[in-house]
Amino acid sequence: MFSIHTTRGSLSIIVVDILLCYLFFSLFLVLIPSPYNLFFIFDVYCLIVFTFFTLVIVFSLAITNLYSFFELIIPAELFKRIILAFLISCGYIVTLSFFIRYLALINWRLLPPLAATYVSLFFFRYLVLYGIEKNRKKVLIIGSNDLTREIIAETMKRSFRGYSISGVITSLESQLSTSIQNVPVLGLIGELEEIAVSRPIDIIVVTLRDRRGKLPVRSLLKLKLAGISIHEGSSFYEETKKKIIIDEFLKPSWFIFEEGFSQTPLHRSLKRAQGIFVSSILLTVLFPVFLFIALLIKMESSGPVFYLQERVGLNGRIFKLIKYRSMDTAAEALSGPTFTQDKDPRVTRIGKVIRKFRIDEMPQFINILKGDMDLVGPRPERPVFVEHLEEVVPYYNLRHSVRPGLTGWAQVNYPYGDSLEDSKEKLQYDLYYVKHSSWFFDLYIMMLTIKEILTAKGR
Repeated sequence: MFSIHTTRGSLSIIVVDILLCYLFFSLFLVLIPSPYNLFFIFDVYCLIVFTFFTLVIVFSLAITNLYSFFELIIPAELFKRIILAFLISCGYIVTLSFFIRYLALINWRLLPPLAATYVSLFFFRYLVLYGIEKNRKKVLIIGSNDLTREIIAETMKRSFRGYSISGVITSLESQLSTSIQNVPVLGLIGELEEIAVSRPIDIIVVTLRDRRGKLPVRSLLKLKLAGISIHEGSSFYEETKKKIIIDEFLKPSWFIFEEGFSQTPLHRSLKRAQGIFVSSILLTVLFPVFLFIALLIKMESSGPVFYLQERVGLNGRIFKLIKYRSMDTAAEALSGPTFTQDKDPRVTRIGKVIRKFRIDEMPQFINILKGDMDLVGPRPERPVFVEHLEEVVPYYNLRHSVRPGLTGWAQVNYPYGDSLEDSKEKLQYDLYYVKHSSWFFDLYIMMLTIKEILTAKGR
């Protein structure tokens, strides 16, 4: 398989893109009443339409930087760019169909093959970027500390990220000829240029904490001008792991000067309108399902069908979260408020099923309609836990700067939490969401949530 880091490989990707356009455009012509077939290329009329179709796709891919193979693109970013390119292509086709009326095929009939082409383009790029070892970006890390170990550990867990760690450069002579989690220590900081030139390196990540007098600024500048990307350690971690690392080096000033962490009035209004629209539709359509589940709960055990529980919402406001009751009515009578455990004995038989498929959360569409929650956001936590977590977990209160959600970035990346460490880990995902909140991000999270529901990962 070709390497995208060569001119031949980059041109090969463009050729494959054109062949995919040809394939789905041809199938489209076969499926509708038409005198054309797979050999439409010999017909001038169809050739013009096909050229237009292909140019629209290639141009849309180009302006969304899907032909840029020098930057690190992770799967979530690839998905977002493919969606954006598809919407741009749709816009071109719909707009130009009003001005080029003599070519009858330039209209809505191009949208089905367009969608099929973009689906294939996503999987093709996923294979090329993450399935082929030599196409992964080669990373060299400067520094050997906890952040370095965290980056390496996460890389070992999820190798599809599109990069691999080539080695580590250290400031300590005692670490020479050793390894960090099977990644070799290649040399000292003073040998940076020689090491970077002697092996294929695409990215240098600086995790060095104490940089005064140690950071090889001139060498880094020279390597950057030579085409190697230079990343600060915590920024690289955030960009690739899609969470914000919380440690003793994370200062309040970072949140102040960092881009993001602000919700525009327009974004808030769009999220609110989206929540009202979706929750109204689903509450109406799924009303018979609501009644059926309520009947099952009532038949199994006495007590209320719904369970109201205090949760912390936007700006620390307390509200009543609505859920289907999935536990015994006296679940917390003796133990008091506790995290839900795996195979919790308090859960009823019906409760096990509805929790498995997250059906117990369905009544929260009412909370969304009322304005207590949004479709996507950090999951709301109970006040008794929040009070404790704000004392022991730095920046925990920042998750309350947005409305809580029915689902969230932490929920689709991390299992149920039943400990302080789990809460800290989930906060790292929540803070990433707060920083990067957008409509595309919400759409991506909702699609991942559907996958979670279908695979029955609840408990």
